Amino acid sequence: MPESLFSSLLHGLDKSNISQIASSLGESEYGIFRAMESSVASVLGALSSKAKDPNALRRMLDLTPEDMGEISWPRLISGLSTPGASWMARGKNMLSGVFGSSSTAVANSISSECAVGEGTATALLAMATPMVLRFLGRRVLDEGWSMSRLGQLLQRESTIIRGALPAGVNGLFWPGVVSGAASPVIAQSVQPERSATPWLGALGLVVFGVGTLWLLSHLRRPEAQIGTAATGEASRAVTEGRDFVRRTVPDKLDLNLPRNGGEYRLLRVIRGDRSGGTGWLNFDGLTFETGSATLKPASSAQLDNIAAILKAYPNAKITIAGFTDNVGSADRNLALSRARAKTVKDALVSRGIVADRLMSDGYGEQYALASNETAIGRALNRRVSLQVTQR
Repeated sequence: MPESLFSSLLHGLDKSNISQIASSLGESEYGIFRAMESSVASVLGALSSKAKDPNALRRMLDLTPEDMGEISWPRLISGLSTPGASWMARGKNMLSGVFGSSSTAVANSISSECAVGEGTATALLAMATPMVLRFLGRRVLDEGWSMSRLGQLLQRESTIIRGALPAGVNGLFWPGVVSGAASPVIAQSVQPERSATPWLGALGLVVFGVGTLWLLSHLRRPEAQIGTAATGEASRAVTEGRDFVRRTVPDKLDLNLPRNGGEYRLLRVIRGDRSGGTGWLNFDGLTFETGSATLKPASSAQLDNIAAILKAYPNAKITIAGFTDNVGSADRNLALSRARAKTVKDALVSRGIVADRLMSDGYGEQYALASNETAIGRALNRRVSLQVTQR
């Protein structure tokens, strides 16, 4: 099946690109990873929200000046270290044409969600905007698409795009629509294990979540766990660059949690904070031995945090889901994903969480976050996710 527009854009980035951006802007690679995914998703989201208006889509595609020349991620990234680079000024000028009066709100949402500076978020949007528009413009010409056809493709991918948007941005593009309500992974919980809409499995996310194109040495490990909101074992390699927050939960227990980690988002969701996101939360520290359901010792820290949060909020219930890439047979991947989800459940039970509060299931290679054609994409697709089903 053809790769989605979203994943095609993200696959042009690699670990060296992310490292270069992080170095130029003085941010952590993890934060840049997530913020770039969110930026691409935001531009696509703005376009998707106008999918039924061919004239609006044409106006947006025409925002990219022809004299900007060749537009590529490496060229845009190289300009970060060049003071007064013309493409940056032009990219920023294009933001109002894409986001209208909401451009500052979008940048602020990316900054808050991904723990990067507001200036960084604006710079990444200024990079993503011409890249996305030029990419789509070329596809329109090469494929002979009409604006109506482009709109249909954007609508088809809208669920995946909206799932990658920062909290609050969905409401800017689709006022009155509950964010995350139609998540393809949530939909799986009430559908047969083989999706009735097979195209979803081919659609890719990120930044980037999260999420993206990560530390290449780790991405080469077959069983690295990387997801949109948390980038798996690889993200642990950049823990020193991550921002931690201390939160007090009932019983006066203090927890020190990574600001961008799954544990902190889990806590925010249980507390009813909508900025924690909705739907499934990907956990970066739950890693397994290759080809097995045996948790690696490094998983203990995140399991301890999850258990502590659940103990502090005894009414909360969660569902644990396992996912794999498409290497190997579909039946084996399904069995492995279920076994890994159950392993996480058993590990929480062993930490004192009542089993009735936990559900587990696996979905194998379905609902991929990225293309399985690359090592990066496969690493993104191997993940364990949690969903709060009762607060």
